Amino acid sequence: MLLAHLSDTHLTAGMLASEPARRGYQALGRVQALDPRPDCVLITGDLVDHGEPAEYTAARELLGTLDIPVHVLPGNHDNARLMLEGLSGTPYVRAAREEGRCYYRVDYPGLRLLCCDSSVVGRHDGELGSVQLAWLDAELSRDREIPVIVALHHHPVRSGIEVMDDLMLSDSAALAAVLRRHPPVIRILSGHLHRPMAAMFAGSLFMSAPSTYRQVLLDLRPRQRGAYVDEPPGFWLHNVSTDAAVSHLVPVRHSGPPAGRI
Repeated sequence: MLLAHLSDTHLTAGMLASEPARRGYQALGRVQALDPRPDCVLITGDLVDHGEPAEYTAARELLGTLDIPVHVLPGNHDNARLMLEGLSGTPYVRAAREEGRCYYRVDYPGLRLLCCDSSVVGRHDGELGSVQLAWLDAELSRDREIPVIVALHHHPVRSGIEVMDDLMLSDSAALAAVLRRHPPVIRILSGHLHRPMAAMFAGSLFMSAPSTYRQVLLDLRPRQRGAYVDEPPGFWLHNVSTDAAVSHLVPVRHSGPPAGRI
């Protein structure tokens, strides 16, 4: 089972639309060109930049260029309700029973994908909330022999980049308590950080994906304001089997074609 994990496309409309759209298209083209092709694509939030209907129209068109199943969850720049409306009739999202939120389960042979909604209207930090955590607890109690990936937008573990950690998942301790009640999930996947990072969290491996648009500067000094940096975009490719999961960081662009043989 191959899962391509992308994040933070920040698609928009109007005068500033071209660059995030171009880079998002390049990233999806890179996914589409992989051999073997991934079984599905996961986008961990900030699909659009302002959570506006016109942006979701543009996102719908871009995602339609893929002939691979796509699963999207909301980030702090999204609006979950408008995302559900803008992508209605597609397989990209599913509404939760909790009003105005977008979290759901996807089943594949040999993989269970639990897509969470950590977005909160009017805030840039994240929160799952008690209702969603109870749903997650119940889902993790089912089919324990099947590998599970939990996905959300906000990182639950501190990165050391203070400006981003001020906007991380606010109820990460409650998430950790839920995860510890169950066998370790094979991956916890997020976006939000705009750069790749890995850490252990609640007995499982947490990994954040880089942005397809622009990256956050890796600045571990205290009290820095933060900045973006023009580093190459990329995505994670997770190869999941019943006994292991292997993750590869895939650059979107090459500096040249493959040369020679190993």
